[in-house]
Amino acid sequence: MNFATFLLEPNRDSTADAVITATERVSHAALFDRVQSCARYLLDRYGTGNEILLLADNSLFFIVSYLAIVQSGNVALLVETRISPEHLAQIVSICSIRAVFVEERFRQRVPEGLEVLPAPLPVAGTWTGGCIDPGLPDDALAVIIFTSGSTGTKKGVMLTHRNLVANTTSIIEYFHLDSHDRIAVVLPFFYCFGASLLHTHLRVGGSVVLSNHIFLGAVIRDLQRYECTGFAGVPSTYQILIQKTPFLNEAFPHLRYFAQAGGALADRYIRQVTDAFPDKEFYVMYGATEATARLSYLPPAELKAKMGSIGRGIPGVRLEVVGDDGRPVRPGEIGEITARGDNIMAGYYGDPEGTAEVLRDGRLYTGDLATVDEDGYIFVTGRKKNIIKSGGYRISPVEIEQFLLSQPGVFSAVVFSLPDEIMGEAVTAAVQPEDEPSEELHQRLLAACRARLPSYKVPRHLFFVDEFPLNSSNKVDRARLREIAAAGLCAR
Repeated sequence: MNFATFLLEPNRDSTADAVITATERVSHAALFDRVQSCARYLLDRYGTGNEILLLADNSLFFIVSYLAIVQSGNVALLVETRISPEHLAQIVSICSIRAVFVEERFRQRVPEGLEVLPAPLPVAGTWTGGCIDPGLPDDALAVIIFTSGSTGTKKGVMLTHRNLVANTTSIIEYFHLDSHDRIAVVLPFFYCFGASLLHTHLRVGGSVVLSNHIFLGAVIRDLQRYECTGFAGVPSTYQILIQKTPFLNEAFPHLRYFAQAGGALADRYIRQVTDAFPDKEFYVMYGATEATARLSYLPPAELKAKMGSIGRGIPGVRLEVVGDDGRPVRPGEIGEITARGDNIMAGYYGDPEGTAEVLRDGRLYTGDLATVDEDGYIFVTGRKKNIIKSGGYRISPVEIEQFLLSQPGVFSAVVFSLPDEIMGEAVTAAVQPEDEPSEELHQRLLAACRARLPSYKVPRHLFFVDEFPLNSSNKVDRARLREIAAAGLCAR
């Protein structure tokens, strides 16, 4: 089934809100008509199988453009709106882009020679028919999401109609979503986590509130005003809300659940949220763009008993932690998280070597190291490519980060390596303090590390930051942080 048909057909006649912005409400029926009309235009003009670039922030423009590209049997290329000219030029050079949908304020970023589709969105007249059906197979490409690789270069994750249908179906199942659900969206749709929020709520006939505010705390008002039932964020989302807004003191009578993915949120922050909102469910999740979005979740009922775990595989996904021999590890052993399922990507665009590295024996090798407990719950211990090799030791940053976060006065912490002539790599810690940084806090943290951690895990460098640099998905930009540290721009 065409993925856009999968999302839109069940609620094509519904007058309930599908999308809510600061200026308008659009019903499922109206959204269906707009998407089909635009899709007809694209199909008549370009046919199928073409790559169409989309450069826009969360908006009705993004949603209609995105779904129309997919509905017409073409391939939506999604890139972050903060992309550098160099990275955009790199993508354009390796792709065969037929046309571009671009938000007006980003138009100057589009390289010359590309056909820019007109705004407002092109239409093919008043729509009176059913779903456009270009007749493509389920394994046809639908979306390519460009995400940063470990070297900073962009990798194009190729997702098929089948991938998107499978992952959306799984997420709906474990969240128990239905037409009464409404989510406040602060995550960008060009990020797989943000896109999954759009997908699931359109499919069930629910609604998405586009909470586009410069100040994240404004989402509190949206949660109240629009009676949202769900809220999702990455670790920095919750840290900012807890630290810089009255979030924990609010009452959200309509809210049913919180969801968190995109990296590990420290246990103490999860406890703060669950203690403040004991009547709300809190879902800890794990995923990857290469898996369309989600791979695992920890049921809210297991949160306290399995704190620190990412849970187990979602419906339809077989998640295993395997050793170097490809066999599942025993409890307490460390291995790599692997996944099988219909949600696993077709591969990296134009990169057969990169694809072969992560897709082996029918599995996605995620690059994340983990262990399991006696009940099969998975606990991430680190990222293979983030492992610090210092003086012959292999050190996971996660343990040191968690220890620093347990210390009074620490709001957030990130541990990474810097080159070291003697040790090879030096353990380096960047700490965001709760209050003003001080020499006393600096010495106290180092003393605590020396007292509680093995000597080879004690940070050789520890410095303070006012705020961590974030990438377009609101995750800590480790590459940029390493550059700042190496340049000595952060004072103690």
